[in-house]
Amino acid sequence: MNGWKVPLALAGLRWAWSRARRRRLPEPPPPRDGLELLAWGAAGAVLGVGASALSERRRSGLMNGRVVLITGGSRGLGLQLAREFGASGASVVVCARGREDLDRAVAELNGRGVTAHGVVCDVTDPDAVEKLLDEAERHFGRLDTVVNSAGIMRVGPMESLTEEHFRQAMDVMFWAPFHLSRAATERLRRTRGGIVNVTSIGAYLSVPHMLPYSAAKHAWAALSEGMAAESARGGVSVTTVVPGLMRTGSHRGVVFSGDPEREYAWFALAAGLPLVSVSAEHAARRIVRATAGRRGFLVISPVARLGMAVHGVAPGFTQASMRVVGRLLPAMPRDAQERPGSEAGQGALGRLVGALTVLNERAGRRMNQRSAVEGRGDERAARNPRRDE
Repeated sequence: MNGWKVPLALAGLRWAWSRARRRRLPEPPPPRDGLELLAWGAAGAVLGVGASALSERRRSGLMNGRVVLITGGSRGLGLQLAREFGASGASVVVCARGREDLDRAVAELNGRGVTAHGVVCDVTDPDAVEKLLDEAERHFGRLDTVVNSAGIMRVGPMESLTEEHFRQAMDVMFWAPFHLSRAATERLRRTRGGIVNVTSIGAYLSVPHMLPYSAAKHAWAALSEGMAAESARGGVSVTTVVPGLMRTGSHRGVVFSGDPEREYAWFALAAGLPLVSVSAEHAARRIVRATAGRRGFLVISPVARLGMAVHGVAPGFTQASMRVVGRLLPAMPRDAQERPGSEAGQGALGRLVGALTVLNERAGRRMNQRSAVEGRGDERAARNPRRDE
């Protein structure tokens, strides 16, 4: 048992205990009350365990017999989605740019009992996308779901960002899901399948110092919602997913510009605080259930839902709030630098933040997040930040 199931079993035991106590009052209990109490306790435990087993069985069969293609599946949320879809009965195809990370992810999935196949693919190349879809169908014989999960993140003041940084973000988080979704639609009609687009709260609340990311996610969310309106006639469902902050360990691979150490500190702190962020495991479970239920829209966290609600009702207020946030974030220094998170977090400030965000550090290890410069070199990492969440 895990998650809410253990508390459910304990709640069953507590209910049984309370009922037995009420039966004992006001008279002293007869000798047989001890056995009665044990019986009620056993009944409560059976109730909790039974509910847990039923839930696990239902979860394990949500995606039986289906084939799911996940972009950015070698690490981060993409990898956790592959685990969760596999645990729900699906066969998964995961794609990523790097062979080493992809092989490690597939081996880990196979070790969990997930039927997984890895394909090296740059999703910004339309020709490679067609080959990816062909390979998925050739290997498993069908395709039921496409999950657009690949992403790219660069953090810093606008003055430190070039036009190329915006182009990179749009290539990965708008044009890539556009080409993949359009190429997959006809195939998905044959299986009455679905497309899942993992956007972001940044698509609805543009966060300072993350402008390329927010702009691309905003375009992606608009594309996803429009596709959902137009594709229903052909039997293809489109699910727009809006996560808030998630603990995936992505801060290790993000490229920080301007004042990298201070930029790293605020980003890692926001992404790793338990009351503000959610775990990738929780997000993946919610996404799989929404996919199986062909839901059109899913907001992952209460904080994200609140932010969207406030922005919808009072956009001027949220804009003013973001201006305040912008003033609090690090200013553009004279000697602007650019470093991946694996380096920016090595200073005293980064180590202090790491001590406060232990959950995010642990998540990075679970999500196959490696140093952005490991096996690549600093310059290559700076030119090509990670394409995952």
